[in-house]
Amino acid sequence: MFFLSGAAALIYQTAWHRLLGLFAGADTIAAALVVGAFLLGLGIGSLAAGLYADRLSRRAALIAFAICEVGIAVFAVLSPWLYYDVIYRGLLPLAESRGVIFAIVFAGLLWPTFLMGCSLPFLSKAVVSQIAGSAQLIGWLYGLNTLGAGVGAFFGGWYLIGTVGFDKAVYLGALINLIVAGGGLLLARGLDMEAARPAQKTMASETADGVVWRWALLVFVSGFLIVALQIVWYRLIGVLLQSNGYSFSLVLTVFLLGDAAGLLVGARVIDRIADPRRFFFLMQGIATALALAGAWFVYFGIGAGILPATFVDHDIMGPNTANPALILLLLAIVVLPASFIMGFSFPVVQKAVQRDLDRLGSRVGLVQLANIVGNSMGSLVAGLLLLDLAGTAGTLKLLVAIGLAFSLLQFAGPRATRWAYVPAAVLVAGLALFPGGEAFWRRLHGLTDEKAIVAEDKTGLSLLKMSGKDDGRLYIQGHSQSRLPFDTVHAYLGAIGPLTHDAPKRVLVIGSGTGGTPYAAGLNPATEKVKVIEIVAPVIETLKTYTASDGKSGVDELLSGKRFDVTVADGRHSLALDPVRYDVIEADAILPKTALSGLLNSREFFEQVRTKLAPGGIYVQWAPTERSVETFRSVFPYVTMVHPALLGSDRPIPYRREKIAALLAQPDVSAHFAKARIDKAELAKWFADKKIEVLNDGRTVPAPSPNTDFFPRDEYYLNRRP
Repeated sequence: MFFLSGAAALIYQTAWHRLLGLFAGADTIAAALVVGAFLLGLGIGSLAAGLYADRLSRRAALIAFAICEVGIAVFAVLSPWLYYDVIYRGLLPLAESRGVIFAIVFAGLLWPTFLMGCSLPFLSKAVVSQIAGSAQLIGWLYGLNTLGAGVGAFFGGWYLIGTVGFDKAVYLGALINLIVAGGGLLLARGLDMEAARPAQKTMASETADGVVWRWALLVFVSGFLIVALQIVWYRLIGVLLQSNGYSFSLVLTVFLLGDAAGLLVGARVIDRIADPRRFFFLMQGIATALALAGAWFVYFGIGAGILPATFVDHDIMGPNTANPALILLLLAIVVLPASFIMGFSFPVVQKAVQRDLDRLGSRVGLVQLANIVGNSMGSLVAGLLLLDLAGTAGTLKLLVAIGLAFSLLQFAGPRATRWAYVPAAVLVAGLALFPGGEAFWRRLHGLTDEKAIVAEDKTGLSLLKMSGKDDGRLYIQGHSQSRLPFDTVHAYLGAIGPLTHDAPKRVLVIGSGTGGTPYAAGLNPATEKVKVIEIVAPVIETLKTYTASDGKSGVDELLSGKRFDVTVADGRHSLALDPVRYDVIEADAILPKTALSGLLNSREFFEQVRTKLAPGGIYVQWAPTERSVETFRSVFPYVTMVHPALLGSDRPIPYRREKIAALLAQPDVSAHFAKARIDKAELAKWFADKKIEVLNDGRTVPAPSPNTDFFPRDEYYLNRRP
């Protein structure tokens, strides 16, 4: 039952994270707020159930568990409507404040997460009948729940969501919860209804309570450490796997399965551990040393040729180039060992604190609360502060220092094992020798002596190669996005909208890259303002550093020109809150298989864009897939495709080759391109040669299987048949 409950919980977490991201935003700040709200609700539920569980009989505790499962299922059925129609569509104007976002997201998650947090204290009270062996039983419970969570993360992220969509995945989770509740009620019939004895406060229990609080503090730090390491793994693996739609669930699956294996093995051997405190300290040190060793292996492996030197240029997750052996090797070395060792911690802590059957539930709840609050703080502090201040490599070193502190605590007293010096030595070496952020990311992008500009913060990673065969190539989150000087294709996508519209005074461009698309969007003398929205802040920092080193190529004009306004924000979120209606909107969108790409390729996004266009306004984006074209045609009554660009509008689109050629021949347009070293002759040839297709001429065409917010089919490309 608890295994299935864990599986349902991770299906929910994956789906709800995406649906609430529509309201909160798709950037990492919003993601951290959603995760923090989710974990806080779990912690409150754990505390409340822990305080109440000891008043119940075993049968009543199991019935309470079943009722919680029913409550989660009822909420899950309502959640797509609540999160999408009520919160996203109804409350979006309130999303300009981060504080308001957190408050609304927390309120929206409190019901289900509170009930999820109640599960372990109630079930522990129902299952454990005597204090002897209680740590083993509780460890088994939590281990099976975590194993279910790992299976749910894999099944949900790799099959369910990509096959049926977010909403139907949630409905299946609700069915699982109802099955669990039914099983709980059937099993409750076999337990007696003898009331729990009122807890008697004795000197021994007071002493034990002091021990529990000290352990709660240690568990808080341990919970902080493991989730902060998880944030580092997300950044590292995300870059190496090019941040596709499956990366998050892949890392989460391996982490949870490793943690579950550690829990189950720990529960099996817990009776052999004589000193839980020293063993706990040792496990934290070993886990951190293994996490450090995994990152170090990637760094040396790429340098030594064990891993591909140009890892980021290998699409190892592509539908036709998938390399599961390399992916499994990467995860087995980077994520699995540390998460397995961390799994030992929970049964060890339970052995240390469970000394009184009458207080079993409250102590389970308190320890779980400490762990969850630590998890929440690890997500928020590492994701919002440490990555900003120290980058991935610096954050890892700070976590290494915490692991080293645990290792040193293990040596206090005469019973420290000799081999405990090994993790301590590895951690000391890490603090002294692990490379800094620039050296680390240069190596992972296949660079040795070549010049490059590296920038990183909480929103992402940017690297611009300045020399070598990839001179001027920009990588964002591991993706090769664009070049300096500007590629013709990006200049083409930026120019086609303002060249087609008769009076493009206000232009909006979502996605900057190296700046080719937004720079070209400012070519028309009639354009008064070009607003540029980029979600990854280091991209703009990289371009600023490039111009400071005498790099021009139009980037200097983009960053300092009076007509350009460059903003760091989530494009969809920012557009929804923008009161301005634009003559031309362009999306230089990420590849459709990239994580969160569905937010800029869905039918609902195109409908949002249409409402933000002035009368006769034109929306432009490239056509990456047939489905994206079908989805586009289902929203805009007038659609013209000038390969590979799609132009959509609510009025006839005045695209004429003669008009384009005349505008391109104007001296000020020529000067605009010359500043950026754009080959105007090559660009003119693109406009002269590209095939023109009028796809919609006054009416929309329904799409048989469109990309939607609830079902971003192109983003989950591995679930689609070739």
